[in-house]
Amino acid sequence: MILRKHHLTILLITFVSCSGQPKWENYTDTKGQFKIEFDGKPTVRTEQQQFQFGNITWTTAVIDKPDKSNLSYLIKYADFPTNIISSDSLRLLQDFFVFTQSDLAQTLGETGLDNMNFKNVQKYPGREFRWIDRANNLGYTRRTFLVNNRLYFLEVKYKLDHDFNNDIEGFLDKFSLVKTPDNLNPEITAEKPIKKFEASFPGKTKLRDNPTFHELFGNVYAILESYEAPKDKIDLPTTKNIMYGVNYAKLPTDKLKTISVKQVRDFVVKAFTDNIQKQTNGKILMQKEISLDDNWGIEGEGTMLNDMAVIHMRAFIVNDYYYQVIVMSKNGMQDNQEASDFLNSFRLTTK
Repeated sequence: MILRKHHLTILLITFVSCSGQPKWENYTDTKGQFKIEFDGKPTVRTEQQQFQFGNITWTTAVIDKPDKSNLSYLIKYADFPTNIISSDSLRLLQDFFVFTQSDLAQTLGETGLDNMNFKNVQKYPGREFRWIDRANNLGYTRRTFLVNNRLYFLEVKYKLDHDFNNDIEGFLDKFSLVKTPDNLNPEITAEKPIKKFEASFPGKTKLRDNPTFHELFGNVYAILESYEAPKDKIDLPTTKNIMYGVNYAKLPTDKLKTISVKQVRDFVVKAFTDNIQKQTNGKILMQKEISLDDNWGIEGEGTMLNDMAVIHMRAFIVNDYYYQVIVMSKNGMQDNQEASDFLNSFRLTTK
């Protein structure tokens, strides 16, 4: 099985309390070793799915009759070959969880993924994904957990008019394992970074989480604060820049103590070159070393999106924090004052 890395950005969400959720009916699957609650009796079915390594069999319990809040509630599980993935495959977990979202990733694209967060059940690793299909006014909130070699996949589908209703989390939070010991080899979750900078964005920004795994640091929790040009203005000739952003992460202190300065700097350079050359099949236009308040960094430009856009990035290591200051512009229009002003506006704070 080939697990492809995806460059995914994700929105940090303040979740709504699920207090006040009506009492639902208990549903227990003894073979699947889990229990949950449904608003009614689910339909249960099995189906096979083919992969390069062979077939797996899903057991699915679903209620697809709309209620006052949501359109459907689903949980399914399947056992994967242990030589392909297990909850002990710590280096593969992030890519595997992203892989579980390939159906919506293919139809909605990168921009459809609005949020991804770390989750766990009895110390077994998991993720939560929130997808938005604006064209059809639909939302999907999903949780996936890997327990040994068994993947659990939960989903609530809803109209965007009922986004963040209590029954979404009310259903997902009721999932628990049955007769399963706690995981003795848990995933080490990354520390969430704190904003310690200021930058002059041209409009209201969004926050997006980006948990990733890196061979040098292990799990790293990054946050992207960004402003994106409105969709109805992107094609206007007066719109030069598509996106402004600051991506920041707190690198694990214990790892930094064991690696050299050269390794850290190579990591920063490789993150830039890989993003251009491997993830977007672009080419590097410029790259050089720079500094910010005596902190080492690099600056670079490269093409992406089939040469339709150019990304201009400045990246810095400040103690145990890693910053990427980014402007994505239309190709041929990247040398503009607005882009330069934003890049130069980035400042470290004392927070």
